[in-house]
Amino acid sequence: MKKLENRVALVTGAGRNLGRAIALALAREGAAVAVNGLSDQGRLDEVVSLIESEGGQAMPYLADVGDPAQTDGMVKAVAQKLGAIDILVSNAAIRPHSGGEVTPEVWRRVMAVNLDATFFLCQQTAPGMIEKGGGSIIAMSGLAAFGAREGRPGSLGGPNAASKAGLIGLMRGVANGCGIYNIRANTIVIGNMATDQYDQNAYLEGRPSTYLATKTNEGMESVPLKRRGLPEEAGATCVFLAGPDSGYITGQTIHLNGGLYMA
Repeated sequence: MKKLENRVALVTGAGRNLGRAIALALAREGAAVAVNGLSDQGRLDEVVSLIESEGGQAMPYLADVGDPAQTDGMVKAVAQKLGAIDILVSNAAIRPHSGGEVTPEVWRRVMAVNLDATFFLCQQTAPGMIEKGGGSIIAMSGLAAFGAREGRPGSLGGPNAASKAGLIGLMRGVANGCGIYNIRANTIVIGNMATDQYDQNAYLEGRPSTYLATKTNEGMESVPLKRRGLPEEAGATCVFLAGPDSGYITGQTIHLNGGLYMA
């Protein structure tokens, strides 16, 4: 059997980049995967089609993870079609690049998407995990949580750093509280990855985003492995944390950064 046979996974922010790679990796190990995105139905459909073309099972679901009512509806819809979720990968995030001023609206939106969403999704998926005898929750954090990479000089990067650090504390709390139900919770801290970038201020304001070319390995001199990470490596790490090989790992923070930051 494949490592995740008969499991149901939900991956947020799965239409592109890391989320897409994670969804594909979980599906290739046998999980039925719900692919979430905010507004681009076409990208979600592409991921679902690719999973299905390889013999897997998947479904797309548009939802704003910053809205607990929408995530609640998504969790219920996934359970109805695929079964109760026992693997949650909370990947959706925003990182607006602003000047010195962070408005209350920007702060609240970043927290809602980057941190609150993970809390509410844990709350909404936990009953199904308990009923199925356990589950795995994975939160995708970043180096900003450790002050290792945040914003540009003169900017106030607090919202992103605070939200990413909050995920680590949240996963430790979930690990402590839900271990009795065989629910494991871990955090992956992402470093420099070879992903397509886009204008996150436009995303935040509801305007069309402009996509840029995938980054090369320029500027990676300070990384011991001298390169950016691959989305597929994030997918493989999620497969490990979701599957039986990590059955005694919970409450941990896994750094996936080529050695740029060593905790």
